[in-house]
Amino acid sequence: MPGTATSNFGVYAYGGSTLLNGVIKEDLLEQITNIDPWETPFVSQAPKVGARHVYHQWLTDTLSTQTTAGAIEGSDWSLDTTTAPARQFNVTMILRKDIGVSETERAVDTAGFKDHYAYEVQKATKELAIKLEKIIFAALTTATGASATARVMKGLQAFITTNTAYAGIEGDGSSSADATHDGQLTVYDFNEMLNDIFTSGGNPEQVYVSPKVKRQISAFAVAGAAAGNVFAKNIAAVEKKLVSYIDFYDSDFGLIQVVLDRWVPESTNTVTATASATATGGQMFFLSRAINRLAWLRPMNHQLVGRRGDSVAGYIVGEVTLEVLNEKANGRILSVNSKSSVT
Repeated sequence: MPGTATSNFGVYAYGGSTLLNGVIKEDLLEQITNIDPWETPFVSQAPKVGARHVYHQWLTDTLSTQTTAGAIEGSDWSLDTTTAPARQFNVTMILRKDIGVSETERAVDTAGFKDHYAYEVQKATKELAIKLEKIIFAALTTATGASATARVMKGLQAFITTNTAYAGIEGDGSSSADATHDGQLTVYDFNEMLNDIFTSGGNPEQVYVSPKVKRQISAFAVAGAAAGNVFAKNIAAVEKKLVSYIDFYDSDFGLIQVVLDRWVPESTNTVTATASATATGGQMFFLSRAINRLAWLRPMNHQLVGRRGDSVAGYIVGEVTLEVLNEKANGRILSVNSKSSVT
């Protein structure tokens, strides 16, 4: 039968009152759990090309406008109007993170990794990939820099100027955005943007969206949602499951992949599901994969500085720029409200 202890001869005697002292060994899992997001959809799948100068250039051209008129038989020669190729450019941007670990830290018995320095190299590589993804979608314009000033590459927001529209403009326009207010995204906005890009000569295959906008696009397929029935769902009877998402949008202009990207700018508004929300940060990017490329002057790599006193030092560095071969192949919807009837 259980009794009462007359003396302390258990774990509290040998491990202390907190169970962390004394002769008992600690029980520490040989694993480090870090769920901070580091997915970079654009950077991971964008075509990679080389750059040979910090001032990276390419050419664009246009075709002259054609009429339905024919040529007169026997008419004399005269030069028709033509266009000359135009140079476009971006500058390379240096991405770098310095790392260092003391020799003492490398020598002690650690949990989760064998070498703290190698662990920091791995983390820094992921962090710079996130930085590049955020730069691509950020509102950055070209800055050529100086001897004491970093260069800044132009991002997609600055490149895409031809095919742009505010959210909610299409349809009945009752919840349209403007330069200072968010608007409600509709399927009409989505289709009209595809139409505009097609008219300009583009054929986008992807649209990059933030989480809340992804949910709004998924509602396009929900029967009755447009009429306000946000609880309507599509049911796949064979699989016996509810389907309330869209990963591909089969449009009149082709199949469009909807890419969920947590680094795409999202509106700060989470309260007002109308066009009166005074926030304009939310955007959507309609992209043609072959047109938007990363031009690397120096691919991302690890450089070991070596011993610095009683420590080891190094850095991860890369130099890259965004190359948009012709911005008319892309499109943007601006001022997309994060709050809607489905979010």
